[in-house]
Amino acid sequence: MRNENHNRVNPSQGYLSDNARNALFDGKDRRFNNNFNAERDVLSNQDILEQQRKQMDDQDKMLDALSGSVGRVKEIAITIDKTAQEHCEILDELDVQVDSTSARLRNTTKSLIHLTQEAKTTGYWGVICFLILVLIIVIVLAGAL
Repeated sequence: MRNENHNRVNPSQGYLSDNARNALFDGKDRRFNNNFNAERDVLSNQDILEQQRKQMDDQDKMLDALSGSVGRVKEIAITIDKTAQEHCEILDELDVQVDSTSARLRNTTKSLIHLTQEAKTTGYWGVICFLILVLIIVIVLAGAL
């Protein structure tokens, strides 16, 4: 009893038919490069070993380049860290100076307010002194008459 489609599993036997097995294992899979299998069959163990060494050397070169890049990134990160710490110190100093300047500005503002209030009363005191002087002159002149 044969299945009409020879590339399917034979349900009565529970395994692949010969055609299905050949389709899977004939080495003509179109997804892979057939040249690889042909090269592998032609190459000796020494050739394969040499290819692997060459691949490892190439990978080592790439890893060395990557290591150099990582080293440069590390140096840049350290420089950025130092710069950030310096900026934090500068900001801390600036914060202290701003606080000091704010305190002095508050004190100066209070003094200015007090001075303006005194300036208003100083004019009154000047008028009072002038009037007292006029009163004294009038009294002296009235007594002299």
